[in-house]
Amino acid sequence: MTGISVAPAGRRLVLTWLPRIGAVGIISALVIAFLALVAIFAPWLTPHDPNAIDLLHPFAAPSSQHLLGTDDTGRDLLSRLIAGSRTSLVGPLVVVILEVALGVPIALLAAWRGGFVDGCVSRVLDVLFAFPGILLAILVIAFFGAGLKSAVIALAIAHMPYLARVTRGAAIRERRLAYVQALEVQGFSALRICGRHIAPNLVPLIVAQATVSFGYVMIDLAGLSFLGLGVQPPTADWGVMVSAGEQNILAGHPEQSLYAGALIVVTVCAFTLLGERLADRNMR
Repeated sequence: MTGISVAPAGRRLVLTWLPRIGAVGIISALVIAFLALVAIFAPWLTPHDPNAIDLLHPFAAPSSQHLLGTDDTGRDLLSRLIAGSRTSLVGPLVVVILEVALGVPIALLAAWRGGFVDGCVSRVLDVLFAFPGILLAILVIAFFGAGLKSAVIALAIAHMPYLARVTRGAAIRERRLAYVQALEVQGFSALRICGRHIAPNLVPLIVAQATVSFGYVMIDLAGLSFLGLGVQPPTADWGVMVSAGEQNILAGHPEQSLYAGALIVVTVCAFTLLGERLADRNMR
């Protein structure tokens, strides 16, 4: 196709992004990569069975046998932290994937059609904005029961409007560019223009927004697990560990809550800082 210059998203690879996100962004990306590797290889990294109970050694001090000690039932804390990385990271990842799968098509539809369709989409997004994510999740869980699946679906719906609104604004600006009008004149369908040209050019923005969203989703899922509405014990999960260790804090054993809480804070900060750096640079 001659006479039309379209910047494909494929040119904006990770190696191009790295110099633009600064030292903080690179460190955050490395932390995220490390945690992802731990989650992937968790079954081979855990020194003990994360759910194995040893009532003879509750609250064991750190040692060569248990590097971080044990909890009130004698379970190895390091093993549970490593195993818990899977549920703690996979849950938010699924939410973000669903959020993108729902929000991007809705945003592109509103931006392309405009008028009445755009107005209806905007009003629906405004209604969803009125419900805090954690509250919507609790309502869904009240109907369908506690568990990770209900929490993931509810949070995907609750967080989708944020991504959809940002993507819609960018798509409207992209819709007005000359190359889109040229593609229309040549007879290309709306689906092809949106799918092969507009959407790829919005990938950097979507990635930045999804990265920031991951941190917020993780906090919400950890909060639900803390309340006993998300991941259910004895499954290893950082939110569950914070909740389980809370009752032992006054007894002088805050280790479980501190370790799990620290990992949540570090992970959320890494994703938030990386997402902010991506958004600030805007991948220009």
